Amino acid sequence: MVKEPENLSVLLVEDNEDDVLIAQRAFREFKVINEVNVARDGQEALDMLSASGRHTGKKPLRPALILLDITLPLMDGMNVLKRLKADPALRGIPVIMLTTSSRHEDIVRSYENGAASYITKPASLEDFLELARRFEAYWVTVSKLPV
Repeated sequence: MVKEPENLSVLLVEDNEDDVLIAQRAFREFKVINEVNVARDGQEALDMLSASGRHTGKKPLRPALILLDITLPLMDGMNVLKRLKADPALRGIPVIMLTTSSRHEDIVRSYENGAASYITKPASLEDFLELARRFEAYWVTVSKLPV
């Protein structure tokens, strides 16, 4: 089932509070993605997505997209990506690496491990807003998502 744009949700896996606030503001301004869930570390992201969420009385989260930083506490983004792509229930969710790293080896490893895209975080708020506009234009308007 393909969700209508007003029903799309994103899981942002990010430990930097400033980056979380900027991303939330950017998505709010364009009003296409209606829900941005935030995990502050890799393990929290996996817990939110896994069936273990049922033990807390919550349903496992099934976002349309996952935005994943590489540098995270407890479990880094590369390990999270590997675990997501190894799980039959989660492997179909597109994972976009959103990170400050522009290292060639990080880019290569991300794609080798199943990332759908690799985006280097912009430094300024204005550039991040422009990135969010382009991101939504592609991932919401052009691309069809599996949820």
